Amino acid sequence: MLCPYHSWSQSAFNSDKTSYTGSDSTPTLEPWGRIELIAIGTDKNIGIIDAGSRTGIRIKQKMNSDITLFGGIELSMSLAGSGGFTLSPDNSTQTGFLNVVNPPSDNVFNLRKGFVGADFNKYGTVSIGKQYTSYYDVAGKTDISENNSGFASFVFSPQGTDGGSSGTGRASNSVYYRNTTGPLKYAASAQFHLDEGKFKTVLNSLGGSVIYQFPFKLNIGAAYHQVFLDPYVGTRIRGLNANPFYTAVCANYTSDKWFFGVTYAYEENGDLTTVNDSTVVFSGQGLEVSVMWTPIKKWNLLCGVGYKQPKNVDPLINKDYKLVIYFYGLQFEPVKNILLFFEGAVDNSITETGASKPSNISVGCKFDF
Repeated sequence: MLCPYHSWSQSAFNSDKTSYTGSDSTPTLEPWGRIELIAIGTDKNIGIIDAGSRTGIRIKQKMNSDITLFGGIELSMSLAGSGGFTLSPDNSTQTGFLNVVNPPSDNVFNLRKGFVGADFNKYGTVSIGKQYTSYYDVAGKTDISENNSGFASFVFSPQGTDGGSSGTGRASNSVYYRNTTGPLKYAASAQFHLDEGKFKTVLNSLGGSVIYQFPFKLNIGAAYHQVFLDPYVGTRIRGLNANPFYTAVCANYTSDKWFFGVTYAYEENGDLTTVNDSTVVFSGQGLEVSVMWTPIKKWNLLCGVGYKQPKNVDPLINKDYKLVIYFYGLQFEPVKNILLFFEGAVDNSITETGASKPSNISVGCKFDF
């Protein structure tokens, strides 16, 4: 679940301070897009899926030598299509036969990110909207695989979401501040949902992160994120004992040929699953290790492991419930904007009901324009 799209959102902040020619300078508007499809197979199935196709617009307006306004919209695109059907025994007639139900087609476009902000030069940047925030700055660093990483860091929590409601991923209704002082990067973020029935205060979540850039291209960071729920909500959701919070620490090394990254994450009341039609909230910890090597130009080898261990305190959840994925892959970049890749994963995970999960292999193509 590689997140290279984060690079474009950061580029919006990195404005050219030397090119200002006056307060009436023309705003720059840049459309962009990505098409990414994967053919993936397990021991029993094979399919073609959309692996993160998207399109968007970036805009930037220089106000003066110290202030630049910026904004962006990013929409996901569902290109593989659904076009399927389901068998519905619940709607079957007294004849005993099943009914064939054609579900509605998925939307082609959905919002991934949308934000506006201002870069105040040495005083940092501020943005509002739906965007990656401070927790992702630390916990998302080891998400390097196109299909098999990013699950153990609790970025996209609760699982199956984009982290928009919790604020750990693409945070909805968020305010984000970040700055750099010497080798220290620091950030803070908050959410304001206006959902009074779900949250305890006007401030729905609050988090922060710090990353220290050591010599020799070594970075070490830490993040904390707290969600504030209404106490009444906690009494009505199974397993929710207190306000959710998330912590993460990371260390990574990046050079022209190597990337090494380690992320450890811990959460309380911050993830959930569904068992027997019951939603169950649980706590847990995760560890992700990622390595990428570029032996020759345009070729990358990658491998890693993701491990997530819930604290199984509810009898509905199988006591062996865990996520363990070993991934590996090969990437080839024939030209700058095209990536061809092969990946595989040995999946030793156990589901919440005690079932095993199949390993997979995949081939795909990513085309940026």
